[in-house]
Amino acid sequence: MPHKIKRSVTIYSWQRQVEAGQLTWDDCIQAAVKMGCTGLELLGQLYFRYCPEVLQEDIDSWNQMMWTYGTKTIAHDFFVDMTMYNHRRLTVREGVDIVRRHAEFCKKLNIPIMRIGGTVPSEIFRQSVPILEDLGIKMGLEIHSGSSSFCLPAVEDVINVIRQSGSKYIGIVPDMSMFCKELSSRTVQMGIARGLDEKWVYDLADMYKSVDNMEFRKYCNEMIETSEDANLRSFLAMVRRTEYYDPKILLEHKDYIVHCHGKFYEMTDDNEEATIDYPGILAALKEADYDGYISAEYEGSPINDDIFEPFRRYQKMLDKYLGTYPESNYPEWPNSKPAPMRKGASFMGPNQNMRAGSPFKTHYEADGTCTGVEVIVSNPYYRGVPLALFEDAHVQIDDKLYNSDQIRVAVDGEIFKFSDMRDVTLHYWNKGYDATLIVDIPGGLEVGKEYTVCASVSIRAYYMREGISATAGGAPAPFVMPEGDKVILEA
Repeated sequence: MPHKIKRSVTIYSWQRQVEAGQLTWDDCIQAAVKMGCTGLELLGQLYFRYCPEVLQEDIDSWNQMMWTYGTKTIAHDFFVDMTMYNHRRLTVREGVDIVRRHAEFCKKLNIPIMRIGGTVPSEIFRQSVPILEDLGIKMGLEIHSGSSSFCLPAVEDVINVIRQSGSKYIGIVPDMSMFCKELSSRTVQMGIARGLDEKWVYDLADMYKSVDNMEFRKYCNEMIETSEDANLRSFLAMVRRTEYYDPKILLEHKDYIVHCHGKFYEMTDDNEEATIDYPGILAALKEADYDGYISAEYEGSPINDDIFEPFRRYQKMLDKYLGTYPESNYPEWPNSKPAPMRKGASFMGPNQNMRAGSPFKTHYEADGTCTGVEVIVSNPYYRGVPLALFEDAHVQIDDKLYNSDQIRVAVDGEIFKFSDMRDVTLHYWNKGYDATLIVDIPGGLEVGKEYTVCASVSIRAYYMREGISATAGGAPAPFVMPEGDKVILEA
């Protein structure tokens, strides 16, 4: 069957390698073109400092890469962080203003589509229509297992607003995580590696294939509520996000699809996705006459120590079902080894810990007074965040634990108390950049002495606290202090 489906890649898939210095963004875009994808999906707060209030020099550098490699940016991913403030939720008008700012960012970079993630109040969609129509930017809600599933009432409310509006500027972005036929082998092995009973883990995987989403989730929730095994509860909180819908659900919503996320986790040697029903998905999209992009988004491990190998296999799978796609003339793939997970790097937390090898220093005020010590933490989270999303901080020095009421934060040339940061939304801790935790200890500590030091900063990620992905009862996971490093205090 002929089709008009196009291919793209989201740069989110390679951000760990760039952070580790194993790839540059030029390498990533070159690889995208090599695999035949001339469309790039951008997570603005990953590449651009202060996004959506971006610097012209960053716009120029991104546009230069697009021109060099003959690519174009076809989508931008963002969030309306409903827990932006730790003392209240955002109002609808504040949420609409975030949409406006990101739409204006897209206008500057000629990006036609925005993907909004997480659970979003439907009224934000309703009130955003005039802004989006005026700027000519489409916005789609990502329909994703766990955080924004078809089964959630809030998602149905948004879809009803899309139907009622009749506007082509609001729609949905299906993520292929919704079409998992089975629990992945990686997930099964993860459960066993955590010390869970092997037979029980395999029985759970068999159960997933034999019951519907709601029954599987009910079983997981009941086990989470009744089990005293923290390992078991954590594992179930993760796997209960897994879902399977018949791909024909895409036909029911075909008029509202503005973009597609080609999520994949495991590619086999014969170029098939091991867990996701891609044959059914692609058949449904062709039947729906979908003429947009499928943006490859990988959340798995490298194959044969090569991060690009899964993408090669993914594109070959698409070749099988969609027909061969023209490949570029770049003669060589960039080399890429799997990036080691940085200390403190976490998707589900997220906690950002003390940067390895960073100095442990005495802190002096402008008048020369010693008021404490400094610990450096870096932000390996996959996007930059405004300081209002700082939730907590802890620094432990030997046996003494210091909490956020004893800590100030220096970011991008300014120093904040935690009590002041809760309202700071236009000052960002950017991806890959350092922040300094100033521990208030009048007179400081003994210089030249060795201490065991560890530090952790927690950031709110609201979309991990709502929907199916939230922990039982909506409470965040218990805080666990990381292992400390032995360091010598510098003057």
